[in-house]
Amino acid sequence: MHPRETPASSADGRRAGKNGEAFGEKGGNDGGGDDEDGDDDIGVEEGAGLVTTESDDDFDATVERITSAIEGNDALTLVTTVDHAANAESVDMELPPTTVLIFGNPELGTPLMQASRSVAIDLPQKLLVREEDGDVFVTYNHPRYLAARHGIDDEDDVLETIAGALETLATGSSG
Repeated sequence: MHPRETPASSADGRRAGKNGEAFGEKGGNDGGGDDEDGDDDIGVEEGAGLVTTESDDDFDATVERITSAIEGNDALTLVTTVDHAANAESVDMELPPTTVLIFGNPELGTPLMQASRSVAIDLPQKLLVREEDGDVFVTYNHPRYLAARHGIDDEDDVLETIAGALETLATGSSG
């Protein structure tokens, strides 16, 4: 059995051919041309779609609080925790405390993937906890940004539920 080959889509929805060939340029699947600095510009502003809140707790307490909240919610499954600082240390590099918690709820994620399978690249949900100069921040993708990115139009209730859950987890509030 051979893997099914399908054309990939570029960032702006145009189709790319085999090996990432897009827009008639071999090897280019960047969604755009060079900008004035010679860098590829795919038209995404830094921080687009991200929601960041500052934690009142220190880094370890914030990670523990979020982990406990996810594990204590029967609707959520903690898929994994990625400790980027530990990974950096394993190759003799330094990185301030930076951890991503990856978790999901198939009852909410599945309807989004049914509406647009490409959203699977952004699911399960992720919360980034990072420390910057002694301050701790929690960052996540806003569900409406993901919906816009993947052309999901008819899942307002699901998106609002996810947005509320992410805000609650990030801030520690109960709504």
